[in-house]
Amino acid sequence: MTTAVLQRGSWVEGLLAAHPTAPESSRRQLLEQGLPAAREETWRFTDLAPLLALDPARLQPRAGADGNPNAATDAAVVRLQLDGRGTGLQPAAASAPLPQGLKLEPTPLPLPDAALLSARLHGLTSGPSLQLSLAANARLQLELWLEPAGADALLAPRLLLNLGEGAQLQLAVHLRCNGSSLALPWVEAQLAPGAELTEAWLFQGDATDVLLSGCSVQQAPGSRYSRSAVVKGWALARQEPQVVQSKGAAHTQLRDLAITTDQAVHDLHSRVRFEGPEGTLDQLQKALVDGQAHSIFNGSVQVPQLAQRTDAAQLSRHLLLSERAKVDTKPELEIVADDVRCTHGATVSSLSDEELFYLRSRGIDRLTGAELLRRGFCAEILRELPPLLAQEVA
Repeated sequence: MTTAVLQRGSWVEGLLAAHPTAPESSRRQLLEQGLPAAREETWRFTDLAPLLALDPARLQPRAGADGNPNAATDAAVVRLQLDGRGTGLQPAAASAPLPQGLKLEPTPLPLPDAALLSARLHGLTSGPSLQLSLAANARLQLELWLEPAGADALLAPRLLLNLGEGAQLQLAVHLRCNGSSLALPWVEAQLAPGAELTEAWLFQGDATDVLLSGCSVQQAPGSRYSRSAVVKGWALARQEPQVVQSKGAAHTQLRDLAITTDQAVHDLHSRVRFEGPEGTLDQLQKALVDGQAHSIFNGSVQVPQLAQRTDAAQLSRHLLLSERAKVDTKPELEIVADDVRCTHGATVSSLSDEELFYLRSRGIDRLTGAELLRRGFCAEILRELPPLLAQEVA
């Protein structure tokens, strides 16, 4: 048995020992499946060394930091933050009253897709959890501030969202870790016909933190799902959004930006599946890659025979800022239907000398010009964020 396999097994055993009260089914599942190996196709570019560097015996829920000092005062917004145990959520000082249909108790329901590593690890924890059911045509703005006050935190928020017909939910989440921590956010959403879910995430972590994020979204015809996410910092950050249009005729929009520096590994593995006709997808992934960082993108779009007249567009763009930075990008279209319009593309480039020359000819020095170009590259994603999150991105 190789040293790498032994190290993975030892880490899993250490994590289980640190959480002896975890559900037996979750413990057994993690023991049987373990951590993914490099030979697995979806993990062959992703180095798990930052995860194995965490001490599983020290990973515990930590009390939440004080509320967001920059929060707006809109009285219509429900704001929640980590409680003093780090395993629950509580209203922030400026929060609107909690609506009917919102529960903050831990949920015992099993995760739907234990094939994802984030789901297997998440099964050992008990919160914080949020269950929200919006009645038909209801509207809600919800902001979550998830920041453990200390290092060595285990943060595993789970959101279960059920939107009735014509309901609208705007969700903004700021998740930040502060050293040698493991974050395992998980979202499950069911969108009824005509429902609309708009998600915005800002993931910030230190150079020793690990993020493993997953989501499972089911869309009924006529629904709209929009997800925007910005990742900054972290030693390892892997996101795995999974979206299914159950009968087609829905709209999905995905926007992702990774700001990757030092030796960080940022990995986005997305899957969108159309199980009916006339669905649409608009996906854009961008990454700034500096230092010795590594950015990975693998986006799968699945269009089976019954998904006629699907219209899907997928684009991955990387901007390399260092000769030692690395990119692996793999947009995928799996098309069986014959009446579709599907496009995908990937670009990897560096700062344009022509654009820098143009700015210098206007009196802008090279460093300032380079910063302007970097900001311009990010702006397309950043403008999708609500003010609560946009102001946190330096």
